[in-house]
Amino acid sequence: MGTYGESRIGLVRKVNEDSFYISRERNVLAVADGMGGYVGGEIASKTAVEAIAYYFKNFTFAAPVQLEKAIQYANSCIISKTMIDPSLEGMGTTISLVTLAKQHAFWGHVGDSRIYLCRGGRLQQISVDHTIVQELLERHKITSEELLNHPQRHVLTRAVGVDKTLLVDSGAFAVERGDRILICSDGLTSFLDEQVLRDAVGDYSRSERDIINDLFAQVYDNGAKDNVTAILTTI
Repeated sequence: MGTYGESRIGLVRKVNEDSFYISRERNVLAVADGMGGYVGGEIASKTAVEAIAYYFKNFTFAAPVQLEKAIQYANSCIISKTMIDPSLEGMGTTISLVTLAKQHAFWGHVGDSRIYLCRGGRLQQISVDHTIVQELLERHKITSEELLNHPQRHVLTRAVGVDKTLLVDSGAFAVERGDRILICSDGLTSFLDEQVLRDAVGDYSRSERDIINDLFAQVYDNGAKDNVTAILTTI
């Protein structure tokens, strides 16, 4: 199993508000995309991944409920920092989290970072975006084409660190040898279409590092208006 993760600042932002975490055993993987001003977003995302790393040093990670609790713990840690420093009020972050145990992957998710599974040349989005446009799409108010350029396409309906009560999406799926799991911030998915992702992640002649570097290069060619973060692991 190979695993590689990287985060880069975009061509427009002055601060990288993204963070990611890969455990030493490479079985806990998380991407967080912060929001909340010049400093707040960076603090929120960093706090989130640090909280997740700490949580899984003390608790098991082989059940969806544990991932929910880990993200809720991150939520409380961010809120605590806001209470200590009111200038950080309004900061928050997305979290997309995957843990691997034997033949299963467990996932937890809040926000619009994404979790994908690539198997047999097919790329499947596991997580569902928590955005206004996603809700409009599900209610058939807009089309998938309109979603791509909608002015509110980046407005979140749910984020970590904003409210004391947080609903976390979670689940599990079986994994097979050769499966690839991609976790990424919207800095990647907003600038590359799904076919590009599918072709890249499904290319087993290249390493995880080479694929991530190639995808990032394409994001920069397309303007890189946001920070970009991704983790790619092969089972």
